[in-house]
Amino acid sequence: MDQQPVIEIAEFPHDNKLWRIDRLGKIFSQLKNNNNLFIEVYLRPVNFHDNSVYNFARFDNSGREIPEYNQLKKIPVNIGLLPILRVGSLWIKGKLQNNKAVTDIVTLKNIEINANTVEIINSNYKIKYLDSSGREQECKLLLQKNFATDAKVPFSCLKIQNENYKNGIIIPVIEIIRFYYACSTRLAHLTFSNPEEITKISYAIDNETDKVVIKLPQQYTDQEAFILARILTSDIALSGFFQIKNSLIKIGFNEQPTTLLSTNFPFINSTNLVVRGIKIVDRFLVTEICSCSAPFPDISVDRNNDNRKGDKKTDIPDDEKKEYRREGRTSSLKGNSIIQNQYESDTCVSTLQFDLNINCFSDLIGKKIEKPKKPFNEYKAQKLVINEQMNVTGLGADLGTWGQTTIAPASISTFNTQSEKHNRDALAATFENSVRAIEHLNEEYSNIQAAIYMSSSPACEFVPLTDSAHKAQWSYLVSKTKTRRKVLLGKIDYKDRTFWLIEIQARKSEHFVTAIIYFETNDEMKYLGQLLYVLAKKRGIWDKIPKRTSLQITTLKHTHKDIASFARKISEKVFEFTNNLDFKK
Repeated sequence: MDQQPVIEIAEFPHDNKLWRIDRLGKIFSQLKNNNNLFIEVYLRPVNFHDNSVYNFARFDNSGREIPEYNQLKKIPVNIGLLPILRVGSLWIKGKLQNNKAVTDIVTLKNIEINANTVEIINSNYKIKYLDSSGREQECKLLLQKNFATDAKVPFSCLKIQNENYKNGIIIPVIEIIRFYYACSTRLAHLTFSNPEEITKISYAIDNETDKVVIKLPQQYTDQEAFILARILTSDIALSGFFQIKNSLIKIGFNEQPTTLLSTNFPFINSTNLVVRGIKIVDRFLVTEICSCSAPFPDISVDRNNDNRKGDKKTDIPDDEKKEYRREGRTSSLKGNSIIQNQYESDTCVSTLQFDLNINCFSDLIGKKIEKPKKPFNEYKAQKLVINEQMNVTGLGADLGTWGQTTIAPASISTFNTQSEKHNRDALAATFENSVRAIEHLNEEYSNIQAAIYMSSSPACEFVPLTDSAHKAQWSYLVSKTKTRRKVLLGKIDYKDRTFWLIEIQARKSEHFVTAIIYFETNDEMKYLGQLLYVLAKKRGIWDKIPKRTSLQITTLKHTHKDIASFARKISEKVFEFTNNLDFKK
């Protein structure tokens, strides 16, 4: 996986505790600060050693309030930080960590998104059910024993009908907004503060190719053009975009902070979602959308600040070109890269960009942005006139100010920043790649059924401990923090047989192979747990697992160049297994 930038928020706790974002709260206007919008972030201290990091409940099984819940902190930050405010994300000393509290990654396939399958509700929504005596009872859709909520501060959700979950898939509206509309700092401000500005962006649709030709304002990146193009050219996306600010205005958020937002998905069609979440009886609460397969339009980007050279055949001579001089201030960070939310940033200083390469939108992987041919460039190479140097004391993800300040602007993007799956020499051995390979198998191989298997057993969710929990051991990804190694299980059904793909979480210095196994038993979960314990004893080396007639193991290295070839290698191993098993008969 690519090295991600270190993001630190000044107002988050800077003690030695591990803090988790439990949920997002009210949005309110900070009129004294250039009408900036702020959002409340609920943080709870958690631990890995007692597994509290995975517990989002307010009460324990005996009905007592969980001690950590009493230590909940409510911290307001600028709405420009929304792209990284993911429920379940972990923070130490204000810094975003790579590991997550919600370990369940679920692929929701063929989810139908339309007016008949999606309804907007709030977190106090109640459902009816039959108790053990057959009497009809009523309870909240979101139970406190699974996910803590505040009845006095309900938040909006989208409830999606789904055959696998009787009472639906529930996604907080703020997560829909974060993922689809406000996936960068610039887009967050556009969405919440200045949505009318989108109507000033010129675009046209090529009737022959259906390509969107967009005249992109200079403050937006080429990748943000995809988000803007989908909003501009889709009535349903444009409606969802404007609903966000309208729902704030309707409530009068200047005087009354709110969590009751309104929006919709920016598309109407079937989609595959990869999400993190919590199963609550017969429904599923999504805490984070990780990936979506819904399509984007093909685009051609034209922009005023296009610094490409003109065509050599048609370009004008250098002595006829204008001299371009851009005045501005340079910033000297000197290590002060902490994002703070008290002071506004300088709009005259170049923005520091934080790109988190997450590949949220599978349709954008490998998708190129076309740019029209440039016959000539009327300017010479630009010269920068530096008026003064700015000694930066911090960063801000706000709207900015023209006044005197020592805060430099920062922008965060959490969607696809490059088509790296096509550019790397080899894919990193990450869970994300295995998840996508399993999805590819299920979608492209008609004779195979494949899915990520979410085990309810901790023995299969994490590499088992082989010694006392207090002792350093291989089973810990990080022994100092007692961070357990995670296990990814892929279930592959082919010709009435079930095969298992197993991936073990690795440290940066480690490289493990992917295993494909077959058990000649019906009690697979029991033997999976035992197998993982033996594997932990052998420090993740599959070749050292003792041979058994009831267990077939094969492995493959991470030398594939794309997801399709990874999936093909997995299928070949499964076919080979099957042929050998049939031959034995």
